[in-house]
Amino acid sequence: MHTRISTLIYSLTTVASLLFGLQSNTAVAAEKKVGDYIIYYNAFNSSFLQPDIASNYKIPRSGLTAVLNVSIHKDGEPTKQPAVPANVQGKVTNNLSQFSQLAFKEIKEEKAIYYIADFQFRPEEETDIEFTIKVPGMDRPETISFKQKFYAE
Repeated sequence: MHTRISTLIYSLTTVASLLFGLQSNTAVAAEKKVGDYIIYYNAFNSSFLQPDIASNYKIPRSGLTAVLNVSIHKDGEPTKQPAVPANVQGKVTNNLSQFSQLAFKEIKEEKAIYYIADFQFRPEEETDIEFTIKVPGMDRPETISFKQKFYAE
């Protein structure tokens, strides 16, 4: 059972690990198929980033800052399908209904395109994360919402 969980966690964080060089496999990731596209996303504590990576992408490393990472690909095997540019907007809301808009940065590396945004969180409290993606050629924008608990480092 432990091996299966470790394998699952490892596979879920592969995209972010490749981009950001995560020091830990504690990020949670997901994907959603929308028409001809697959949207990959994950959120993790920014303190998991190696200092040089955080500095390069101007992401604050803090025990109370998280990062949302989003990537969009044409349907198919992600390593063979190029990333697709998109318009990504979002917000995070805490348990007190306080929200903040996410400011996404587009990062291009060879064939990869990532959209990242950092935000503050309240430790051990579920954070509501919502983002909307509009890809040229997609009929309408797609909104994805999820909850995640973050812990102070």
